[in-house]
Amino acid sequence: MREIQFINSIMDSEIWKSLLKVQRFIMFLTTVLMLVILGAVVLARYVLHADLYGYDEIVLVDSFWMYFIGAAYAMSKEEHIKADILATMMGEKLLAVAKLAAGILQTSINFIFVVLAYNMVARSIETWTVTSLWNIPYFIPQTAILLSFVITALYLTVYTIRDYNHLVALTRKG
Repeated sequence: MREIQFINSIMDSEIWKSLLKVQRFIMFLTTVLMLVILGAVVLARYVLHADLYGYDEIVLVDSFWMYFIGAAYAMSKEEHIKADILATMMGEKLLAVAKLAAGILQTSINFIFVVLAYNMVARSIETWTVTSLWNIPYFIPQTAILLSFVITALYLTVYTIRDYNHLVALTRKG
């Protein structure tokens, strides 16, 4: 019971809530920026008959931050894409076992992705690759990938511990 309270206290903490607020802010900001850029492109191209050179580089950076922070946010809400058809056919205990196994697998794979994303960002900083027009360093959009996997690792770890505690409670209950 103490374990469940500990996990709930993490999920109710100000740090957890602040992390969610920061993610929502980034998603809002990047969505607005995307709309402004695409609106400007349409206005320039079809009204002014001009072209906005290099907007695709800014859209690249913006979309990385929007999509990857959005993916981490979806994980926080456990609203990522999943197939739940088996859940309707399993008993509560078997479902808890399957959920724990999936959590362990997801968390393990995610930690591998954290290492790979870190290596990618480190290599990008080392080689200092930049975009062709605006000279935006590639590590800026790649950092969104790393940050997303780190945040997702936090969520997955907490949820896997929660699922383990739930299975233990079901086993004790009988």
